[in-house]
Amino acid sequence: MANPKSVDPSLWWDSFGSLLSELENASLSDELPQPIAEKLEENRAWFVNTVTMFKPASGKSKDALESDVVKIKEQHRLVIKPDLKEKALRISSYLNLDEIQSYILVERSMEQDFGTIDSPPQDFVDLILLQYYFERQCLLKCTKRILTDAIYTAKEESTIRNEAVKLISDGLERQQSSLLESLFSSSFPQQMDVNLFNVWAEATLVEDSLVLDILFLLYHESFHTCNGDRWRTLCSLYKGILLGSYSFRKLAVSAEAQHSACRVKIQLLMILIDTLDMENLLQMVHDGVPFRSGACVFSIIDVQEMDATISSLNTLEVKEAGPLVLAWAVFLCLISSLPGKEESPFLMEIDHVSYVHQAFEASSLSYFLEVLQSNVLDDFDGPISGFRSVLRTFVSAFIASYEINIQLEDANLELILDILCKVYQGEESLCTQFWDRKSYVDGPIRYLLFDLEREFPFRSVEFIRLLASLSEGSWPAECVYNFLDKSVGISTLFDITSDSRVDDASQLVETSRPLQIPGLEGLVIPSNTRGRILRLINENTGLVRWEYSLSGATVLIIHLANVLYTGNNREAFVILELLRRLVTFNRAVCFSLLNISHFFHENGSYMDEKLESDVRVVDIICNSVRTLTFDSSGAALMAMAIDILAKLLRCSPSNVAPMVLKENIFDMTSGSGVPECGYNISLSGSWSLSGKLAK
Repeated sequence: MANPKSVDPSLWWDSFGSLLSELENASLSDELPQPIAEKLEENRAWFVNTVTMFKPASGKSKDALESDVVKIKEQHRLVIKPDLKEKALRISSYLNLDEIQSYILVERSMEQDFGTIDSPPQDFVDLILLQYYFERQCLLKCTKRILTDAIYTAKEESTIRNEAVKLISDGLERQQSSLLESLFSSSFPQQMDVNLFNVWAEATLVEDSLVLDILFLLYHESFHTCNGDRWRTLCSLYKGILLGSYSFRKLAVSAEAQHSACRVKIQLLMILIDTLDMENLLQMVHDGVPFRSGACVFSIIDVQEMDATISSLNTLEVKEAGPLVLAWAVFLCLISSLPGKEESPFLMEIDHVSYVHQAFEASSLSYFLEVLQSNVLDDFDGPISGFRSVLRTFVSAFIASYEINIQLEDANLELILDILCKVYQGEESLCTQFWDRKSYVDGPIRYLLFDLEREFPFRSVEFIRLLASLSEGSWPAECVYNFLDKSVGISTLFDITSDSRVDDASQLVETSRPLQIPGLEGLVIPSNTRGRILRLINENTGLVRWEYSLSGATVLIIHLANVLYTGNNREAFVILELLRRLVTFNRAVCFSLLNISHFFHENGSYMDEKLESDVRVVDIICNSVRTLTFDSSGAALMAMAIDILAKLLRCSPSNVAPMVLKENIFDMTSGSGVPECGYNISLSGSWSLSGKLAK
């Protein structure tokens, strides 16, 4: 046999599909197995440079295929077979892929039974192309996996973390940024069959998404800082996508490709917002740190150049630019709020308000909500929690920058609350951070929650919805219940007269007679109780927070009984959802809810004489099952009520079971005219509360 022909050792690669499976199956609590660690070290150049390691066709590699044997490194030899060489040259022309790498691809495909020598030529080529794109994607996923595992590994010093550090020091961020530009500018290979355009387009979008995942992890997890130059480059790419400067829109040739294209835009937007470093700016504003201290990642010159890039975006022409413009406005507002801005003419002349107007004309807040409500990210194997964290920080900064409070009572406040509920729900780590008093980034959102709490129960739906979203996990659920339990005072509308005012300066009023509380039938505010005017509704009516020491948790349960009785299913659903989440995540809260009746009994002086002293959550929920209507709304409430009862029953069977059996919630004999199919007829049943609520 003739002497083997040696070629560039970097042309060889191991199967990244197999390596990815090994990484995914490795335990984060243990050290990486030695064979995997060795593979990571051997393939480090591939993880840094990723798909650019697949080289273009070259004369040297083509000539090498004319040899009988090709040697790659010391341990790899290819025995060239004429039939495989022919297919490899064809693949090489289609993909503009190095001929040796094309041969490796063909040989492996044959070994894995992806095709046979006798397969129809076009079918075989199609299978090889799919395998090629699969290898590229697995390579990118390996790099992404290394970063992800480095974040979540249990050990401070570990092989996977050290490997991630080495990738970054070897230029991973620079290489991925360059690759992203290359992918955005790529065009359909001229030699490839037009029937394969869909395959190429979908594969390209998947690679776009994976590269953006890697960049997001690098920036969001502080592996690498995004400087001003890089930010402007990414912003130009985003602008190019929106304006159609790249062939990006042409890639959306199928439903799956359209889905991927939308996702890529969202990923790039999240990176641009995240790298504005608003979390750090909130800390600087909180601590009163001047911009000149250098704590901000951007210099004044950077900000000026970035501002020039943003100012070129026209939200009237491209509405999708609005969210980025709004984020930029918040960024400018924060840095203009820092002390020492008078030292910079640019900071003194910043006009962030005009950007806000542009963004709101483009319905930018609605865009964020639509992203959270859509299914674009549902099947996304990416850093969803990170994206939610970015939106949390952005909304918090927005609230702080423009003093958003509940007195605005406009659609924007509703949008902000909707966004926050979507952001926190399902994210235990964010909920845990919210209830940590040391978390300054959640501070503005906490103030918004406190504002809502002050108006409870006059304005309850928004308050309860936000609390429900903040209850993900055992400790957050405990925090939500404790927050409710420690909440004292009741807010109601009150007719203000000159006789009721105690002190004009402090906005104090006093009621001269017992005051019925709307929505809390049976509870009264005793005469001579004082309260503070929160805000005026009109000339003679104000919203007053009364000095009333009944627990907010107790008030919530009584309010539930009232809304169920009045048929306010929307508010009942919100309250039941909060209770369901609390009893799902924390067993101790179950006991606390069951003990509410005893606490209520101890505070009997606050009750109307017609209200029974023993108000039990089980009785109220059981009665709701018996009295709900036979429609979709009633069915949803009934399902939730039964779910809550089941969890309470598991918590304390000896206490809950007798009450449930006594209520006989599924006994239909007490109802008249029970429909066989879906008529809105309620069943009768007794209420645990007397007075107007008794039947």
